[in-house]
Amino acid sequence: MRLGLRIPRFASSTVTAGPERLRPVLDGSDVIVPNRWNIPAHTVALVGRPAVYFSVDIRTPPLRLGPLTLTSKRLVWEQDFGGHLFVAITDADASRVMLVEAGPLHPNGTGALVPYAYPEDQIAEKGEVDFQPIPIPPPHGLSEEFFASLVRTTQRSYDGDQRYRAVEIPFLRVGRDSNSYAVGVLLCCAIDRRSIPKPLQAMRFEWTGYPGAEDPVHRSNFGAYLGAPNRLANGTIDIAIHNEDGSVRYVLVGGDPHGRATLPDGSDVELDEHGRIAFSPDDARRHGLPTNHTDPPAQIRARRRFPRDPAPAGSQITLVVDGRSVPLESGTQYRGRIVRRHDGLALAWMLTASGEVVLPLAELGVELRDPRRVDRLLQPGTEVTLGLARDRYPKLVAHGSDWLRDLFARREFHLPRPTNVAASVAVAGLAVAFGVGWYVRAR
Repeated sequence: MRLGLRIPRFASSTVTAGPERLRPVLDGSDVIVPNRWNIPAHTVALVGRPAVYFSVDIRTPPLRLGPLTLTSKRLVWEQDFGGHLFVAITDADASRVMLVEAGPLHPNGTGALVPYAYPEDQIAEKGEVDFQPIPIPPPHGLSEEFFASLVRTTQRSYDGDQRYRAVEIPFLRVGRDSNSYAVGVLLCCAIDRRSIPKPLQAMRFEWTGYPGAEDPVHRSNFGAYLGAPNRLANGTIDIAIHNEDGSVRYVLVGGDPHGRATLPDGSDVELDEHGRIAFSPDDARRHGLPTNHTDPPAQIRARRRFPRDPAPAGSQITLVVDGRSVPLESGTQYRGRIVRRHDGLALAWMLTASGEVVLPLAELGVELRDPRRVDRLLQPGTEVTLGLARDRYPKLVAHGSDWLRDLFARREFHLPRPTNVAASVAVAGLAVAFGVGWYVRAR
């Protein structure tokens, strides 16, 4: 999108909406275009381009001042405001790429966040690229072929039950944009958040960068959910991420960074710098993994496909309560003490009066819209209450001395909820009315 300002005789600019090829993709079909980015074969790459930018073209008319003549001058200024991320996948034939990206259902930027087909090859030909495509290596333990296939099937399993928000400042409002979708797809394919590279050699500067990337679409929107973890030998842990039908999507084994893990079949494997290794379903079976299988939770079984009223906060996240995968539902609260956590797998264990609850740290940080606070509070020894209000506004409350420290600690700024704004306006109105009435009577 290009925005501009027209000043008669002095400045002009154009507003372009792009070719008519752009369209939402709601039938699960693949978007294949020529490889204008020269991405190598068998590669999954992250690509960025401008999404919103301003341009001003100022022309001054020639002026005559007696014997002097001032010629016409021209000043052209353009500035990118926010960028658009998408994922490109090549197979053995590197002449063409499959694109994984999203946009708004309606041309005016409203409605659901849905898979989209933008004319990316034409945009790239014009040189509108923010940085060179960044290859995304497969997670440690997965082959290039399986990883690329997983990215493809992830887009096809997206449910479209997510409201679109354009150029969102991180966590400021409830809702996600195209960058949230691109990063969400990668995270749903066993990529660790810390392993997603950041563009360091940008060819174009974006004022706001890619803010939606901090607020990725949750994996429940892709039909994936967290299974129950299990302890292996030497203190390592295995856990399955399941598909919506209960089948295994992939298995993660976690331990110490650069450590080793002994699997149920007796084999010994090396872990990466974050203490992780991933296995495809076939490889996991050969190693006797996963140790635990869990049935789909309620919110996965009740998924809606491209509904007319997309949810403002996406699907509810999955917890593991006493070995069962369950949704974090409105009106439900869990109070207990954090007894341990595993940073490699981003899990924390809470001991409640009724049993054990496994909390996914990364998903909670996004859905509660404050990852730093979640990481700070969910440490061993902290007593907290976790819940979800009726309107999906999250709640995380610390108890004891941690409550006071949390009260004065840094938090992400959020726009007030509409209900709070309405209540505040009503209370202020009543106070003003009371004050005016008292003043009139006093006179």
